[in-house]
Amino acid sequence: MNRIQAVVTGIDSSGSLHRVSLAAGDEVFTAITLELGKDYTVGASVEIHFKSAHVALAKNVAGEVSIANRVKATVLELQRGKLLTDILLGSNVGKFYALTTTEAVARMDISPGDTVTALMKASDLYLSKAEQQ
Repeated sequence: MNRIQAVVTGIDSSGSLHRVSLAAGDEVFTAITLELGKDYTVGASVEIHFKSAHVALAKNVAGEVSIANRVKATVLELQRGKLLTDILLGSNVGKFYALTTTEAVARMDISPGDTVTALMKASDLYLSKAEQQ
C-alpha cells in the first residue's frame, strides 16, 4: 500500500459523505469517504493510502480529465512480468508504486526516466492519522 504524508486543508460534508481536501508537498489531493472520525479536522496531519493497482498512468496527457488527483512523476524502475508491471515512481510527494498491465507499458513505451502523470480517483484514497515520529 502506498502512503503519502499530508495535512487536511478542508472538509465538505453532506450527510455521511465527506470530501476531504489535503495538501502534500506542492500537490493538492481530494479524498471521498463515508466515515470521518472526530480526529480528522482542518490542520490535522494524516497519511493518504492507496493501492498501486488504483494508480492509472498518463503520458503526454492534455485536456480535461475528471480525476482530480494528479501527480507528475518520474519512472524510476520497472519490474516487468508476463501480464503485469510494477512501476516505481518518484515525485515531489515521495516515491510510490503503480501496477499496470505489461501490454499498457509497451503500448505507452514507458521507460525509466520518463515523465508520467499518476491519476488516482478520490474514492480510491484512504486516510489514517499520521504516525507520530
